[in-house]
Amino acid sequence: MYSLVDRYASKIKLIYLDPPFNTKNGDFPYNDRFNHSTWLTFMKNRIDVARKLLKEDGLIFIEIDHLEEAYLKVLLDMSFGIQNYVATISVKSNSISGSKTSHKGKTILKNYDSIRVVLVKSF
Repeated sequence: MYSLVDRYASKIKLIYLDPPFNTKNGDFPYNDRFNHSTWLTFMKNRIDVARKLLKEDGLIFIEIDHLEEAYLKVLLDMSFGIQNYVATISVKSNSISGSKTSHKGKTILKNYDSIRVVLVKSF
C-alpha cells in the first residue's frame, strides 16, 4: 500500500489547508484545548507532508485566525524559507453585530481570518 507522499510526491500544484482553530463550537470534534506546542506539532506535521507533495513551482494557502497567525508564519518560514512568502490575504469571516458587540469596550472585535500564501522553491 502506498501513502499519499509515495504516490504524489512533487506532483501537486496547489494545496489549501483550513485547519481547525479555536472553534468554540461543540458541533465540531476538535480539541480547542490544544496548547500552543501541541498545535505547532499538529501543524508542522501537515506542513512537512504538504512540502513533500508540492511541485517545485507549487503554492500553499493556509487559512488561520489571528491567534495562531504568527506561529503559522514561523512554521512556514522554517519549511519553505522566508524568501518564499508571497502574501497574507484577509478574508471577512463574519459581521460584528448583536451579542458580539456587548464586549466591544473590553476587546478588539475580530471579523476576519487570514490566508498565508507561500510559493515552493528550492533553497
